[in-house]
Amino acid sequence: MQRPSTPFLICFAVCTTLAACGSGSDDGAAGSTGGTGGTPAGSGGSHRNATGGAPATGGSGGTDTSGGTSGTATQGGGQYLSDAHSGNFWLGPVDYAETEWHNACAPSNKYPAGVRTLYGNYIMGLANEVVLQGLKASGGDLCDACVELSANGKTLVARAVTYGQETGPNDIDVSPEIDQALGGDSGRSVTWRFTSSATTAPVQYTFDGRQWTNTWFFRVWVRNAKIPFTKLEYKLGSGSWSAAEHQADGAFQASGQDFSQGFSVRVTGIDGQTLEDELPGLDTFDPDVGVSSHGNFE
Repeated sequence: MQRPSTPFLICFAVCTTLAACGSGSDDGAAGSTGGTGGTPAGSGGSHRNATGGAPATGGSGGTDTSGGTSGTATQGGGQYLSDAHSGNFWLGPVDYAETEWHNACAPSNKYPAGVRTLYGNYIMGLANEVVLQGLKASGGDLCDACVELSANGKTLVARAVTYGQETGPNDIDVSPEIDQALGGDSGRSVTWRFTSSATTAPVQYTFDGRQWTNTWFFRVWVRNAKIPFTKLEYKLGSGSWSAAEHQADGAFQASGQDFSQGFSVRVTGIDGQTLEDELPGLDTFDPDVGVSSHGNFE
């Protein structure tokens, strides 16, 4: 059964291995990982470990996913970041080839191959109404978040790669691999909740290379973070931190300074942790491959 077509499909990237979000509790829900193994190659600078932050707690507001209990271990080794929500799952389709719909959290020229290596083929989408502790799906705030799905006796963990119009605020769209793993032919009811990732791989910064010759401008995506994040800041040398502008496709955008000689970025997690990295200059590396952080959030 396929959900009714709508002009704005929602999609999220789902995890199939520990390198993505976490493993499911049922062996029958294990899916293919897609792409080649390992972390995408990339050059990096010095890294400062994630610091600070209290355990994530539920917030108020929003019609769908605000609030929740944190600190409960998931099957993938992470922590739940929201209460469980009940809806239906539909075969989007959500896929990297974008056979019918564009993944809203991807660049206009689709996800680079390295993202599939990180996330695998368990990818999904959320309704515009979804809110997690003030982060809104409709604004791209929940791009790359991990979501645990349970249906028909199967459980798996996925990454969010898109969002949009849905049949209901708790309904989700899924990839063919998820649909098969959760037994979509047996029933469409699903329980889902946000969770942290159990990945041991570092954060990956991928860039939009369409204006790569302009070193005074960049758009960057934060991929494979263990937890959702609230902002990205940047600075040159010993200057002060400036907040990058968050875009509806999940990217952070900055301009007005020459980034050709390298710069620092600081990402703040939903629980207050920060992750700092020094990146090489623009136009010195493949933007689709990006740059690997030397760590991840706790």
